Amino acid sequence: MDYKKGQLIYILIAFIFFGCSNDNEVDNSQPAISITNFVASYNQVKIDWTLQRPEGIIIDNLTISRIEKNGESDLYQEKLIANLPSNETSFIDTDVPYKDEVSYSVRIMYRDERVTPVTYDNEIKSEPKKFIRDIVKFDRVPFQVQKDPTQPNIFHILNKERTGSLVKYNAVKNSIEHKRTFENGFFLNNKFHIVNNNEIYLANTQGKIYKINLNSYEILDSYLATVADNLNSFSVSGNRIYYQDDEDWCIYDTSTRISIKTGYLSNSDYSEYMGNDKTFFLYCQNEQYGSMGFASYTAENCPGFMDCSPVTYYYTPWALKPNSIDANIFSWNADRSKCISSINGAVFNTNTLKPEIRLNDITGKHYFQFAFDANNNIYATVQGEKKIHKFDSQYKLVEVIDTKLYPLFPLLTTDGLKVIGSYKPVSYWSFGYGYNFDFNIKSAVETF
Repeated sequence: MDYKKGQLIYILIAFIFFGCSNDNEVDNSQPAISITNFVASYNQVKIDWTLQRPEGIIIDNLTISRIEKNGESDLYQEKLIANLPSNETSFIDTDVPYKDEVSYSVRIMYRDERVTPVTYDNEIKSEPKKFIRDIVKFDRVPFQVQKDPTQPNIFHILNKERTGSLVKYNAVKNSIEHKRTFENGFFLNNKFHIVNNNEIYLANTQGKIYKINLNSYEILDSYLATVADNLNSFSVSGNRIYYQDDEDWCIYDTSTRISIKTGYLSNSDYSEYMGNDKTFFLYCQNEQYGSMGFASYTAENCPGFMDCSPVTYYYTPWALKPNSIDANIFSWNADRSKCISSINGAVFNTNTLKPEIRLNDITGKHYFQFAFDANNNIYATVQGEKKIHKFDSQYKLVEVIDTKLYPLFPLLTTDGLKVIGSYKPVSYWSFGYGYNFDFNIKSAVETF
C-alpha cells in the first residue's frame, strides 16, 4: 500500500514538473510575411498579406516598398511608398508608375523581447510581387506623329535619334509593325508627307528625298535635289517635288531627276499639297509673326527657271496675336476645314484662314500637340502637366484626362484614346527659337 502511494506521488510530481516546464517553454519561431493577394491594373495595385507574429515579437515598423524599371539598363532605386500600422494587412497603390516592371514588397522592422538582452532592428521582407506592362518606348521624343489616312489604328512616327527612323505603330496590337532607318537622323526634316494614301515622302536638309511604301516601309525610290543651303519645306504634286532652298522656291522633277529654281522667292517653313492644284503654306518667321496661305503651282504657271507666276488665293490676316502659328505644332481636322497651331492652340477656319479661337485664352495653358476626332472635338496635351484637355466642337472644355506620363502626341483610335508621353516634362516655347524641336527625353506610348 505504501509502495503504491509513493508511486502515485512520484507520478504526480513529475506531471506537475514537466507540465509547468512545457507551459513556460519559449516559442523560438520567427515572424513571417506572406503576400496572399496581388491584383494589378492601369490605375492601381492591391496587395493583401498575412503576418505570423509569435508572442514576444513587437512590430516597430511595417512598410511597403516599390521598385520600378524600364528594361535591364534602366537605373532604379527601391522607394518607400507607405508606412502602415503594425496590424494592417492590405494596401492599395493608386499612383502606379508607367514602367515595364513594377515590384512590391512588404517589410517589417521588429524587436524580439523573448531574449535577453532584447534585440532591436530585426528585419523581414516578403517575396516581391511584380506588375509587368507591355510598353512601346522611344529613346527620345518623336518629331512627328501622323495618323494613317485609311487605317484608323495605324500611326507613322518619325524619330531622329542616331540614324533616324520611321516607325509604324499598330495601336490595337500595341506594337511596332515596321521600322525603317536612315543614314543620319540629324539631317532629316521634322516633317514627312503621306501622298496618294500609299506613299511616304521624307527628305533631309541635304536634298535627299525618300519615297517609301506606306504599308511595307520598303524604299521605292530616292532622289537627290540640288540645294545651296538647306532643303526645309517641301510638298509633292504628281511628278514634281516643290522645295524651299534658302529663299528660293525650287522644283525637282522625279521623271527627269533634274532640279530647277523657279525664280520665285519664298520663306515657307511648312508646305503641303492639298489636291486640285492647291498648296498650303505656313510661314513662321519668328514668335511674334506668322501667316498661312494657299497658292497654286502647276506646270503651266510655273514651268521652269525664272518663269513662275503662281496663283495666290488667300492668307491669314496680319493682325494675329503673337505665337499663333508654329510649323512644329500643326494639325488638321478630318475634312481639313479647320487647323490648329502653336502652343496657344490657335484654331483657324481654312476656308477663310481667319482665327476662330485660342485655347490658351480659355485655360491659360500652353500645349504641345493636338488631335481632332471625327466630331471635331479637340484633344490637347498640356505642357508640363500630366493632363489632356478635351474641347468640344464649340471649344468648351468638357473633360480633363489624367495621364501617368507627360502627354505629348494624342493618338485617337477605335479603341479609345492613347498618347505618346514623356517620362520628364518637355518645355517648348515657339518656332521663333529656331528649328530646335528636339528633346532628349525618353518617351512611351501610354495605353489607358
